[in-house]
Amino acid sequence: MKNLHESAITMVAEGTKIEGRIVFSDVSRVHGVLVGEVSATDGSTLILSETAVVEGTIKADTLMVDGYVHGDVVAKTRLIVSKTGRIVGNIKTPALTLEFGAFFEGRCAMEKLTAEKI
Repeated sequence: MKNLHESAITMVAEGTKIEGRIVFSDVSRVHGVLVGEVSATDGSTLILSETAVVEGTIKADTLMVDGYVHGDVVAKTRLIVSKTGRIVGNIKTPALTLEFGAFFEGRCAMEKLTAEKI
């Protein structure tokens, strides 16, 4: 994402583990472990770094995965899985980018997501 403007950033540091229902907004970077239901508000970008681990569902607007996700993913605008990214679970998104080397195991539905489908 070339023109990503990070005026408000939320960061979960490596070595941190958060469990439960987690809600992010704006631009959020995760380097730690999230367990449970993860969601990000409309217009936000959730970035999971190489050290990030998510065990649970993710609902986001734009999601970038460099780490590991074990659970279903819904990305309203787009999902980018880098060469270090790993997803084991089902994906719903209208736009998907899987870089060479990325790992994905599950089903993928590429459809425009409306509020009823999220």
